[in-house]
Amino acid sequence: MAKVQKIRQKRKMPLSQKLIRIIAIVLTLIIISIIFLTYKGLDALYLTHAGIESFFANYEIEEAYNSSGDDFFSVMDSIEREYAITVEIYSADKEFVYSSSYKGELSSPPYGKNTFVIPDSAKKNYEIIMDLGEAANNTFNLSRDTQGSKNTEYLVGTWDTESGITIKIFKVKSTVDNNAKLAVIFVSIVAVLASACGFIAFSIIVKRITKPLGEMSEITKNMSALDFSQKCEPGNVAEIDLLANSINEMSESLERSLDDLRQKNEKLQDDIEQEKTIDRLRQVFISGVSHELKTPIAIIQGYSEGLKVFLESDPETAKKYCDTIISETERMNTLVMKLLDIIKYESGEYKLMFETFNIYDIVETWVERNQSILGEKGISVVNDIDKDIMGSGDLFILSTVVNNYMSNAVSHVDSELLIKASAKEIDNGRYRISIFNTGERIAPKDIDQIWNSFYRADKAMSRAQGRFGLGLAIVAAIQKLHEQEYGVINHDNGVEFWFDVKKNT
Repeated sequence: MAKVQKIRQKRKMPLSQKLIRIIAIVLTLIIISIIFLTYKGLDALYLTHAGIESFFANYEIEEAYNSSGDDFFSVMDSIEREYAITVEIYSADKEFVYSSSYKGELSSPPYGKNTFVIPDSAKKNYEIIMDLGEAANNTFNLSRDTQGSKNTEYLVGTWDTESGITIKIFKVKSTVDNNAKLAVIFVSIVAVLASACGFIAFSIIVKRITKPLGEMSEITKNMSALDFSQKCEPGNVAEIDLLANSINEMSESLERSLDDLRQKNEKLQDDIEQEKTIDRLRQVFISGVSHELKTPIAIIQGYSEGLKVFLESDPETAKKYCDTIISETERMNTLVMKLLDIIKYESGEYKLMFETFNIYDIVETWVERNQSILGEKGISVVNDIDKDIMGSGDLFILSTVVNNYMSNAVSHVDSELLIKASAKEIDNGRYRISIFNTGERIAPKDIDQIWNSFYRADKAMSRAQGRFGLGLAIVAAIQKLHEQEYGVINHDNGVEFWFDVKKNT
């Protein structure tokens, strides 16, 4: 069905072409009508005009007959030339007394008895083709000459005058026909040229009027493809201007609705992703807790049972058992709190509180708080960070990043017992803070895994040192929350952990 509709759509003619075709057809019909009406109408018009001329010629002839005397023939010659007619006159006695076509001797009027009579051979012989009209004293008809081979047609007017004479006026119709033909040709040429000019003018006007419609069609087509960048330009026709404004308003409305829908869709996607993240974290939490709590629960259970035995018989041993239970309980609490921190950061529930802070002071504060541990182990910490470097971020959780990196360095530092903190400015307005410790390099197989929860490269020592494999996972979560990078670099004599902090501007 869609294919059929598409084919039909292709077959449909553009509006401009359709209007031009309609105009061409209308102009052609007008030309044909003009030529037809000219051909038919001029014939009747010329016959009427010839009849009117014959009417006036009749009065001039009668006047000449009654008053011209010896000048009669010169006056008649002038009238015949002026009106392009042939005249026959019959006396009151119905005698044939004058003919324009007679070349013999003629007598002057008035004509009466014993007047010279023209031979009947000089009369025009004709047959009536069509009666064109009749009044009290005259008739008007279209006749055909029966003499010769040309079959000449005449417009014949017959008048019975008040003087008693009868005047017949003959006007050759071929003259009328020739004039009509010339008029038809002339009118046809004028009509064709006028129609051609009109067609060109109409075509230009139609294209100018329909051009905005084509642009609107293209714009609405783009709108169907969700492209609202183009707008309809106002037209010079009120209806097209109104349509353009309506399309623009519809485009803006659809764009707003689409943006709103897109925002809601993005929010929905974010909610779905957040739900997936929470679900994944829930699985990690359950899996990690169930795995990590097996040993402390087993220890607590065993020591609780031993506590019953030694509670009365050996109070000193019972006290050690109580200390072990308390230690394992604290360890379990620490584990749960760290897992909750990771869930809070990765789920997006934690809202960052940006503030300006001194990066040097963060490291220095950690050193002061852990001076006893560092002194006990003989570890030297070099804070090589410029004291004037100011960062921007959530100071509370960024202090956790420093704490986890420093604690990790303390756990892995070797016999050289050196930890060094440094900072440098990088592109995009950031500082890169590095914590280096001398010691063993991280194995290539572990370097991408250490950021995962519960991953411990040195599994044998981790429990003895009270580590869960969550510190670096917390660092990764905090840096992702700040949309900043983090990482680790192996050196020949140790390992460098780094994280980026936004520069305060």
